[in-house]
Amino acid sequence: MRIASLAAGLALLASTMAVAQTSPPPTKDKLERVVIVMRHGVRSAMSSPEELGRYSRRTWPRFTVPAGHLTANGATLVTMLGGWYAAYYRQLGLLGASDCAVYYWANHTQRTEATATALAAGLTPGCAPAIHQSAAAPDPLFEAPQTPLAPLDAPRMLAAISARVDGDLAAWDARQTPDRDRFEALMLQCRRIPCSSAERAKVQRRLGDTPIAMRIDGGKPDLTSPSLQVAGIAESLVMAYADGLAFDAWRGIDAATIGRALVVHGAGIDLRTRTPEVGRQTSSYLAVRLLATLERGAGVTALADPIGDGEKIVVLSGHDGTVTMLAGLLGLDWKLSDYAAGEAAPGGGLVFEVWRLAATGQQVVRIRYVAQGLDQMRRRTPLSIDAPPEIAAIRIAGCGDPCPLSDFTTHLLASVSPVTPH
Repeated sequence: MRIASLAAGLALLASTMAVAQTSPPPTKDKLERVVIVMRHGVRSAMSSPEELGRYSRRTWPRFTVPAGHLTANGATLVTMLGGWYAAYYRQLGLLGASDCAVYYWANHTQRTEATATALAAGLTPGCAPAIHQSAAAPDPLFEAPQTPLAPLDAPRMLAAISARVDGDLAAWDARQTPDRDRFEALMLQCRRIPCSSAERAKVQRRLGDTPIAMRIDGGKPDLTSPSLQVAGIAESLVMAYADGLAFDAWRGIDAATIGRALVVHGAGIDLRTRTPEVGRQTSSYLAVRLLATLERGAGVTALADPIGDGEKIVVLSGHDGTVTMLAGLLGLDWKLSDYAAGEAAPGGGLVFEVWRLAATGQQVVRIRYVAQGLDQMRRRTPLSIDAPPEIAAIRIAGCGDPCPLSDFTTHLLASVSPVTPH
């Protein structure tokens, strides 16, 4: 009986295997298109080492390119990132081995143009793609005052920022004190946090001397405070570290320490650029063009022209504000290990993917933030499918995971619509 049962079991197994071998494999979800809204790669500091040195106890590294230009290492790092995107999207079946179906659009600055060129060298090698730009500068996709959908209303924007701090920027700044002290301790090379009064007296300029004010200057909101003063210094620190420059005689210059020191910078970014009304006024035009690009072929009436000519991937090469203001408009949050929450890393970008689900045929949107870590950049670590950049999945509050394209559309259109004050 045991032999008979065994024979029957083997026969059933053979039959099952035969069915498995002849049955078609399960249908997979299909990736249909991708839009990447990215910041330029590693650039030189906007301020000279002498100017930065007024806030620190050590000599700052010196870049070899003009202020604000993409560095040679910055171009190399972006090309490496482009190579990873190519491998990743080939693995997902979106791109072929020699696929040139990528559209590049860059803002009118050296670093954004050079970033698009460098990314193309890795993402579409051998294709010699055009780097597209607006016919005239400034480009409304990137330059907030020129956005036609939501004209700049500085008082309304300032009121929205003020509401986030309950009208008291000084109280907001005071809450940042522990994180600002950590950043200051790195700049002054203090052995303890906070720095002593004697240590603070050894630099030409102190963060604490920055006045606290919220006003409109030159037709735009202008905020100043000791914590907000960190911004330009912190960006220069990140760029120099990522570029691989030497910090002679500095202590504590490593990715983990810099990441902790950037927390106060992230708080300032959040207040200045991620306030939803700031995003509405600065990024609504970009948002509706993004939506039209994602909806291409979905059989819906587009409210704006899509970007590109139906390419599988569209890349927009902009600035940190391009990314953070759009994120503030849409309520997109992320956190990578080497950066402050919601920070736009050099070369990093918001990645919007449209998938078609095999089970239902429904189109859905998946959003991620992708950027190289600080040590990946400083060491020029090769990227691969097994050694990727840092990736953070992003969910839209109140939408499914993944988010149906129709729901994403509703969310985006609600975000760009002005809220009538009561």
